[in-house]
Amino acid sequence: MSFLDLIAALGRQWMVSIAGLLATAALVWGAAAMEPPVHTARALVLLVPSEQAVGKGGNPFLALAGLDLPARVVVAYYESDSAKAQFTSGSPDAEYVVAIEESTRGPVIAVDVTDETPQRALETLDLLTSSIPVELRRLQEEVDAPEDAIVSTIVLAKDERTETDTSGTVRMLIAASGVGLVGTVVGAVATDGMRRSRLRRRTPVTGPPVLKPPASKPSDSDPPWNNPAPDSRDRRRDDAPARAATAEPW
Repeated sequence: MSFLDLIAALGRQWMVSIAGLLATAALVWGAAAMEPPVHTARALVLLVPSEQAVGKGGNPFLALAGLDLPARVVVAYYESDSAKAQFTSGSPDAEYVVAIEESTRGPVIAVDVTDETPQRALETLDLLTSSIPVELRRLQEEVDAPEDAIVSTIVLAKDERTETDTSGTVRMLIAASGVGLVGTVVGAVATDGMRRSRLRRRTPVTGPPVLKPPASKPSDSDPPWNNPAPDSRDRRRDDAPARAATAEPW
């Protein structure tokens, strides 16, 4: 089916086309409601070595080696189901990811929060960022680490404003509109095809008119004995008695 045939089918089945467009609009609205734009916020937390590891008068940034393992322990805790239930209880739509920041070589933990409103996203980010040093200290105290060997943290960066992420919404809108438009075209073409089939079944089939060949006329080229003129035959029939009377006997 060509593009012009497709347009013609949509025009003939305009009621189906309008109904399909209305259904497509409803799908698009439902997709936007199901997948609204979300707001994201991010923070970076650095693990700082203990006083024992740095030494008196030492530089903590020069003793970051070996802190990758404690950072991964903290990440594993925040990725557990119990931690997720605890830190997202204030906002059921909140989601977060706590992971090692792979763009750096140091023990940097990245906290990414997603929520439907900017305020709740920032609140969840603050809650997670402030809880990391507390949870890190708790984990170390559970293994009886001495006070001068406790690893601490500092916040390297934290967003004060959220960013709007519409990628999920755009994907849902494209999918909904595609499904709606394809369904509209298929429905209109199928309805048009069924209607035309019913019309063909109801219309009686008549063959083309039979044309009889015209009666052939004698051609001028035919010899006279094959096609004598009608007046010559009649004249010979009328003159037959006269010829018989005047004929000499043998």
